[in-house]
Amino acid sequence: MIKAEFFAPAIQQPIERDPRVGQIVLQPNNSLSWQAAKYFLAMMFAVSFTIAVGFTMQGYWVILFFTCVEMSALAICFWHIVRRNNMQEVIAFTPDHLLLEVGRKQPEIQHRWQRFFTKIHVTEHRYPWYPKQVALRHKSQECEIGKFLNADEKEELVTALQRMVQHANLSQRHI
Repeated sequence: MIKAEFFAPAIQQPIERDPRVGQIVLQPNNSLSWQAAKYFLAMMFAVSFTIAVGFTMQGYWVILFFTCVEMSALAICFWHIVRRNNMQEVIAFTPDHLLLEVGRKQPEIQHRWQRFFTKIHVTEHRYPWYPKQVALRHKSQECEIGKFLNADEKEELVTALQRMVQHANLSQRHI
């Protein structure tokens, strides 16, 4: 999911040293929330442990052990998937800088680069069924953005980045 916001220079606080002219927020498609995952896991636990207890009462106690292992593995997989789908990338533009923040609830990785030296690098693959790679390149550093986006969303991302750069260039002229 891509959400681009453009900010008018008049709305910005005069106190800010480097006001944002816009930002692009990237998030993966999250079809399963943590609440839904917990509900599904509770149902699976109930069914599996009911069956396992029935077999344990008949003397097949090893079934209970493997049910515990299986449900633990399932819970860890769901936790990993939900955690990965809560990733968010924010690309903020100011007249002079570009700020890239990557994280879940708060920024875990931050890059602050001068806009003049930052380039948008789009790599086409040799085969048409592979999606493009979109990266921000600043001098010798390169950071791929939108790894979790599909091909259509990457096209939309490139367009949004181009529009945001144009908007930032216009706002830089007005300062």
